Amino acid sequence: MSKNTKVQDAEVVEDVKSNGTVASNDKAKEAIDTLRVQLQDHLRQSEHHRTMAVKAQGALEVLLQLHPEEDNSEG
Repeated sequence: MSKNTKVQDAEVVEDVKSNGTVASNDKAKEAIDTLRVQLQDHLRQSEHHRTMAVKAQGALEVLLQLHPEEDNSEG
């Protein structure tokens, strides 16, 4: 490949970037990657919150068995 061909190729790439085609394609790929990371993070967090909710529910049940709440309707 000659130097002129390389320069011409570089100019074509620059033209494509200036009209937005390659740039918008790069932005779309970046957005897809970002959304994949966010999805994985939120799924991990939802699993953590679900686990913590089950633990809190279990602890509450144990404490309520040890210290039953009085029924206020009788009184």
